[in-house]
Amino acid sequence: MNTSGSRGGGSVESARLSHFEVFGLFGEFHYSIPINLESRITAIIAPNGSGKTICLRLINALFTRKWSFFSGVEFDRAEYTFTTGDRILVSKLVEPNDTPTSGGLAAGVSIALIPRSGERIVWNPAPDSKIRAQPLERYIGFLTRRGPNLFTHDYTEATYSFEEVIETFSELLPEAIRNSLYGKEPQGIAALTYTIDCHLIETQRLLLLRDETMPDTYRRGRPRSTLAISAKAQTLVEVIRKELTAYAALSQSLDRSFPKRVIGFGEKHLLPVENLKSQLDELDKKRGALMLAGILDSEIDDPVTLPDGPLESAIARVLNVYASDTFKKLDALTMLLERIELFVNLISERFSTKKIRVDKENGFTIQGKQYLVPLEKLSSGEQHQLVLFFELLFELKENALILIDEPELSLHVAWQKKFIADLNRIIALNQLDVILATHSAPLVSRWTDMVVELGKVDDE
Repeated sequence: MNTSGSRGGGSVESARLSHFEVFGLFGEFHYSIPINLESRITAIIAPNGSGKTICLRLINALFTRKWSFFSGVEFDRAEYTFTTGDRILVSKLVEPNDTPTSGGLAAGVSIALIPRSGERIVWNPAPDSKIRAQPLERYIGFLTRRGPNLFTHDYTEATYSFEEVIETFSELLPEAIRNSLYGKEPQGIAALTYTIDCHLIETQRLLLLRDETMPDTYRRGRPRSTLAISAKAQTLVEVIRKELTAYAALSQSLDRSFPKRVIGFGEKHLLPVENLKSQLDELDKKRGALMLAGILDSEIDDPVTLPDGPLESAIARVLNVYASDTFKKLDALTMLLERIELFVNLISERFSTKKIRVDKENGFTIQGKQYLVPLEKLSSGEQHQLVLFFELLFELKENALILIDEPELSLHVAWQKKFIADLNRIIALNQLDVILATHSAPLVSRWTDMVVELGKVDDE
């Protein structure tokens, strides 16, 4: 992940959220949540109705710039502290008569940046007076305007307010439209909020609406949906395809220069025969692991074997360059291999009577004792685990901030007890910061050093 991005015209050093605090939540709660930077997992535990999910959404709203969300939540002030020493304060502005300040879509919200050095920056998101007249439906063809502040989705029939359209489908809109909604974010605030790639994984994660980018000719008729698990299988096809494309490009580049490098390979760089034999054996193991993981096709040819005795100089040069090149090619697939192996391992530990198989044509399939199990026939618990682990391993940038609401959803107690241990395995491979909200005591019982308790929870 590039943490020195220049969105908003500025740049900041690598920043991570180190503390979140909210005052006056629902008019009564004050929560202080230190983020565990060492283990990279922070578990917020509290009973239902205590505001733990709202805490996740308040964090997500800042980094996804959903300013109107702050207007709809009852709280006084939220403070975000970063490892850089900077702080951001989101406050509710109240008139002397206790009426929220007028301003429209983000009415009564003030965002302040308190940098570790320099002057405080205060920004009150406020829309251009002409914003309501913006023809959003011109840019988002699947929406129909039903009123000044109401839109409907043509094939899901979901309804959206004006600000929800901007925030949900912002990537389809010109930047000028978004800027006219709230006004342009100050450079310092934009630079800090854009530097953290934040994702909220909510409880409803099994069902996805059909792709909004689908051509209009495919959107006729009743709304349709697809299971998230089916979408993940297709995503893995694309992930493997992308990595193999890069692998092929590297291979072609090395192959083009292979003869020249063989001719120019100096005798003093030749490996001893035993070392060369060890390298060729290691390459066979790497290639075998990639084939087993479904990344490379199985080979019919026998592996390269060396004859007994010393090698002729010309053969030795060819094999030395061949070994070096092949290591470079296969190393390009190492990260993908590690992620697939961990993904398969995590799922296999849970699917005791089924096997998960990965291949580049199908992404992944589930094999029962005698037949393939349709993905939609997996239990909700199996689907939740598979979807969640897939997202954490394949769909997130390094050093992203991941917010998970109720990871225990649909999981029996045995799976809950091993969830954080498995999350640690993912973080060791794919560096992430995770904040999870739960009311499951078994899920965090072995990890008290990671827990921030907002309220007492009975053991389940």
